[in-house]
Parts: sequence; structure tokens; C-alpha cells
Amino acid sequence: MNTFQKATAITIAIIAVVLGYDSFVHSDGTEFKPEPDQMCEGDPIEVEYPYYGGMLSPHACQPQCDDGKQRYVLYSNGKATQCQKIPGCLDWGEDQGVTCLP
Repeated sequence: MNTFQKATAITIAIIAVVLGYDSFVHSDGTEFKPEPDQMCEGDPIEVEYPYYGGMLSPHACQPQCDDGKQRYVLYSNGKATQCQKIPGCLDWGEDQGVTCLP
């Protein structure tokens, strides 16, 4: 192996270690995982269909993307699920089957 090949191999190894650490060990605490039945955050998005668990259509949290205000989905049967934290706008609670308290 010449010097260039050694340097390339070392660089790739360092990148692999850093990515591995960042992916599997390091946590900055920003991961969004609300606990079931904690208080909902933000303003409600009232929908005219009930929630019985699991993924539903349509994308109810879309208004959060449009106006940048934290929201949760309030279903016609009184259940609620949390939208993903801003700047995201996924129907996180609905997709994960985690309800919150309005």
C-alpha cells in the first residue's frame, strides 16, 4: 500500500467511526417520542372522523407545515394525537398509535 492508499483507508475508517457513534451512541435529546396520554401540545386540528388507532388518511397535520404553529389532531370521538414537533408536520401520534390528552 502506498501513502495515498493508507491515508484514504484511515480517512474512511474515521468517517465510519464518527457515523457509527452519531447513529448508535450519541443522542442529543431532540428525538420526538411523546409518551401515551400526556398533554397535547399546540392548537387542535379538528377532524370529522373518529380515531381508533393506526394510520389514517388524509394528512391531518398538514396545516402545521403551512403556518408553522404546533398542532395536534382532535378526532370526532374525543381522542387526540400529537403532530410532529415543528418544523416537522407528520401525523406522528396517529402513525405510532400514541394518543395525547387535549
